[in-house]
Amino acid sequence: MQREALRHDRILRVLDRLLYEKDFRTAFAEDGPAGARVALDEDLLDAFDRVDVHELALVGRNIRSEVVSGGTGTGPGLKGSFPRTLDALREGRHAPVNDVAEAFIASAAFQEFRDVPFSPRGRGRTLPECFHRFMAARPADLDPSGELEPLVHHEAAAAVTRAVATGAHATFDVGLRDMAFHGDVLCGFREYAEAPAAWQLKPTMFLAGAGRCVIGPARRPLFDALTSLLDGRPDALTPSVRASLEDRLSSWGLR
Repeated sequence: MQREALRHDRILRVLDRLLYEKDFRTAFAEDGPAGARVALDEDLLDAFDRVDVHELALVGRNIRSEVVSGGTGTGPGLKGSFPRTLDALREGRHAPVNDVAEAFIASAAFQEFRDVPFSPRGRGRTLPECFHRFMAARPADLDPSGELEPLVHHEAAAAVTRAVATGAHATFDVGLRDMAFHGDVLCGFREYAEAPAAWQLKPTMFLAGAGRCVIGPARRPLFDALTSLLDGRPDALTPSVRASLEDRLSSWGLR
């Protein structure tokens, strides 16, 4: 029984690779399951000897299309969430969006995506957060120095904030750098001081509750005061500051 369970797990891992790794999928289509580049264990060969490679290629293209352009699970996709990052990759690294998407889909970061069917990771994460994790790991062919990380983070944080505001947070976890829940409100702040001046990334605050979100320039003292209030620590604030912040949160629909 245990042996069959382990075999089943290995089959699922191969399916993962066929779905998400273009190079592995190509090797499988050209050489078959017994090919040297595929290198399946002998006891798995019979599970894959009737795979329709044309259907497999179609599924791979469909996954890439949804990651790039958006779909039911991916939201607006990379194009909708990361326009400036993709421009920088295309212009500075000569990396078209489909190549970026294929590298991302084949990465460990993509396995954290909530819609990856054979790689359960709890509730999983949003596509924008997974893409930030991918780029923050400094992929050698795209951003080995990590220079683009602040820009990727800014776009990812905005996308995650909007996703939480839709009320869909019950379907995913949030672990993006500099973001956390304070009460029922997702809060994030980053200075982006390390970003090149040409990007014009200002210190930005990200707030999201059910149905509402706020994304815009702010300063750390304001953010810290708001999170103190949201955490139920009003005694840390003077009465006038507390009243002003309560009014602001109410006007934003976060109270």
